[in-house]
Amino acid sequence: MDSRSHIACYIPGVAVVGIVFNLIVLVAAPLARPDLDLFQKALSYFAVGPWGVLQATAFTAMGIASIALALALLWAGAPTLWMRVAVPMLVIGGLGSLGLVVYPMGEPGPTTLLGDAHQTAGTIGGVAQLAAALAFVLAIRSDPRWRGAVMPAGVAFGVALLGSILTQTAIWWPESGIPMGAVMRLAVVPLVVLWGVVAFRLRRRCLRPGFATRSAAAR
Repeated sequence: MDSRSHIACYIPGVAVVGIVFNLIVLVAAPLARPDLDLFQKALSYFAVGPWGVLQATAFTAMGIASIALALALLWAGAPTLWMRVAVPMLVIGGLGSLGLVVYPMGEPGPTTLLGDAHQTAGTIGGVAQLAAALAFVLAIRSDPRWRGAVMPAGVAFGVALLGSILTQTAIWWPESGIPMGAVMRLAVVPLVVLWGVVAFRLRRRCLRPGFATRSAAAR
């Protein structure tokens, strides 16, 4: 394996590690913070106070993973317009996750039309992740390398979109009684799992003989 192929395999590996860590924290953080209602409290509540470093590190890991996955997709070849949309949207989504750490919930910071810095980072990051997922689904429809992945990816996007709509509804109309924690996880988990599967498949594909030639041809 030459140096370029080694890097091509390393990048999706970084994404896999970050995503797996994020999934572990999604389970571990509520166990570490039994004082917070899993169904009512948003993920950001788990990033402050006792054990807050756990969720904050998960936000960081997801940010790095999203950017690494974007690079991996670009390296593997982005021959369609939709894949070229997915790549920068993943980068923006990753930066949004990192913004949640730079501007923790409740801390002073700049404000925008979307709210404080923390809410702005979360909103932009979430919308970008949804846009990346939709663009990815559209990009792989006719790509034989992703045969069989279109339907699961579409379902993941649809569930995440529903969760995002319900989350925004809960923010705008708190009196609606929608459980914020539950619907936010409905928006987050499908996308995290989707990107984890994509990163794993890219990692596995790059280990096959002739990967460097195929990826160069795709570009």
